[in-house]
Amino acid sequence: MNETRKQQVIEMYRQIDELDLLFTKYFTDLNEFQLSYQQEQMLLLFKRQETWTTTEIATKMNISKSAVSQVLKVLEQREFVQKKKNPDNLRESFIRLGPLGHAYSKQIDAIEERLAEEMFSVLEDEEMKMINRSLALMIQRFK
Repeated sequence: MNETRKQQVIEMYRQIDELDLLFTKYFTDLNEFQLSYQQEQMLLLFKRQETWTTTEIATKMNISKSAVSQVLKVLEQREFVQKKKNPDNLRESFIRLGPLGHAYSKQIDAIEERLAEEMFSVLEDEEMKMINRSLALMIQRFK
């Protein structure tokens, strides 16, 4: 990689990091839920699909099933998630959002809506398409 391109990548990373820090003000309402970073990340998976297994979560988050079970135990006790045994395999449970998990998800939706409004006023359609394409390529590369 030539030095100029390397510097551009470093600058891009720094800008993404800066943007992430600026976005934190939108997420302060979520503090009331008193969740750890790992708990938040796990709950965000439910924005992608409704039902997960422990194995699927472990694979997606790249952590052990034991770690997933520990986090899920706390989330279940606090009613963020609910478990239901798989009737076809009683050793496996299906995990879904519980009452507090749905409340958390609704707050995330409201925050995303506010962010979308902000971005809509700053970026043109072609710029958004280009950013989305670029982010998708980076995500695919790091999977």
